Amino acid sequence: MVKIKFRYYFLGLIAFLILLLVASTGWLQPTQATNQVRAGLLIATPGADQGTLAAYGAVLREEGFPWAEVGPGDLNLSPRELVARYPALILPEGLNQVLPSPVPRVLTDYVHSGGKVLLVYDPGTSGAGGERLPEPVLAGLAGVNYGPAPGGDQQTYDSGYWQFSTPQVAASWGITPGKLDRDNAVSSYGYGRLRYRHVRARLLDARLIAFDSQAGLNPVITEKSYPSGGSVVFVNIPLGYYKQMSDDLALRSIVRTFLIKYAHLPRLVNTPRGKGGLVVNFHLDSNAHIGPLRAMIQRGIFRPDLQYSIHITAGPDTYRPGDGYGFDAASPFKGRPWVELMQRYGAIGSHGGWIHNYFAANLEKLPRQEVWRYLALNCDTLAAITGQPVLEYSAPVGNHPAFVNEWLQQRGVLAYYSPGDTGSSPTRSIFYGRQVSGSLWSFPITPYQKYAALEELMAAGVPLVEVKGWFDDLLNFIEEEHAIRLIYTHASKKEYALAALAYLANRAARDQEEGRLLVWPMSRFASFLNRHEQAQATFNRGPAGWVIKLKNKAGLADLTVAVYTGSHRYRVTGRYLTWWQEGEWLYITTIAGIVENEIYLRRLK
Repeated sequence: MVKIKFRYYFLGLIAFLILLLVASTGWLQPTQATNQVRAGLLIATPGADQGTLAAYGAVLREEGFPWAEVGPGDLNLSPRELVARYPALILPEGLNQVLPSPVPRVLTDYVHSGGKVLLVYDPGTSGAGGERLPEPVLAGLAGVNYGPAPGGDQQTYDSGYWQFSTPQVAASWGITPGKLDRDNAVSSYGYGRLRYRHVRARLLDARLIAFDSQAGLNPVITEKSYPSGGSVVFVNIPLGYYKQMSDDLALRSIVRTFLIKYAHLPRLVNTPRGKGGLVVNFHLDSNAHIGPLRAMIQRGIFRPDLQYSIHITAGPDTYRPGDGYGFDAASPFKGRPWVELMQRYGAIGSHGGWIHNYFAANLEKLPRQEVWRYLALNCDTLAAITGQPVLEYSAPVGNHPAFVNEWLQQRGVLAYYSPGDTGSSPTRSIFYGRQVSGSLWSFPITPYQKYAALEELMAAGVPLVEVKGWFDDLLNFIEEEHAIRLIYTHASKKEYALAALAYLANRAARDQEEGRLLVWPMSRFASFLNRHEQAQATFNRGPAGWVIKLKNKAGLADLTVAVYTGSHRYRVTGRYLTWWQEGEWLYITTIAGIVENEIYLRRLK
């Protein structure tokens, strides 16, 4: 009997010591009540503009932000409780022109309690009967009057620009290096400075961040901060409209900056392991691009540790059938050895349909069956040589009508390079309000002003030192923003191109070795993004810390959450995790292919 009692005493002592150890190391989850933290997308007029709502929802999902659509009735909480549940409220354009009478007061109390509000273009500009108000009901809260000009002038102007004082300010707002012209106005590949729709606005007591100098420093982005820590950002651009017109960066850059840098909202980072991602996309159009490959290998541009997207037009012709100027991938004496060799340096993708220039010029004139035949010839030839399915595509001369995506999806292609949405992240592209990419991921070109490929930069006389500076700025941006960007060019043995690409390769290889960057083909990133969009993440915060729950039937490996810690330290517990602190943000990655995980962050005193 004594032995039995001693055994129970001994086991109880062990259990007590284990519990003490667990409690002291923070393995127990926070026991206090928690709030699920999300951004609120305020919709005062349901059904008013489903296209705009879909555009905002798409970017929020792709970026991994927790969010919910809320109506005026959902704001019927105490200001502090509202801030705890929704640290950020976004009022999209077109969906909040008429605000019910309690809403302005609720938003004012919310901001004075530390809440963050993003006002886009026109919230609170109309009365209950649809009449235009002389001053928006939120003008005072925003510190900017974005209503009619004095004297009742209802004029708006539709051709303004979007400028920043410096490239550094633009980058801090998510504008990719290379997207500004010489006057720091947002520009694009082939077009130069872009025009955006603005209303005539007048600063009251907000801080000016971006402007249109064409109209006497008309405000484009403003910020008003409050002693409570609350803030109001006003953006004088209908962001959802431009997302629907193949300009994704306008909406994405503002939403990301607001939610990350102002609201400090946690997120499921949309890059593998939370690292920055670079896609270098080489287009090999014809036999003129065979000769330079040897010189590029010798200069260390092609190297096994950097995996590129290498897209080839595989036929024997280029300008017209029978001209013999093609890459001729099937020929053992011409293109085939190079296809086999280039496999070492990334993914072999399809560049158009068999005859580069001819296909691009006639794509929309040819019968669809002929288009499908050329596309199949190109993909099947490359797949037969590599023994791998073709998972990537790029359009010759950028000619990519939406119907091509129907065929690409059927063939299992995952991603394509796009001349639309320039400078932005991989996305599901929308054009004229219609989602055109289907299940494919569109990888937009990152331009340098109105140029993209190195031969264009050479022809424009852009100094080599300037190109190297752009590469440095771009990689810094990718790594700091934890974002994916694509640049493209062609094979070249000109010293300008060799020097520029060798510089990029050396910098990228170093950063990848140091764990800040991933240089992958677009199809590999697309496979990750397909898993990312299937993941479910909830973020619950209480006085003791955070409880984060993750689910994904496709597996959680390499999925990363980012949580703002400020000046505080947290103890992280959970299964199969690795983490690191970067400034005021904690990044936590699941390193196993499990389908569910719980992460606990206990705040240390």
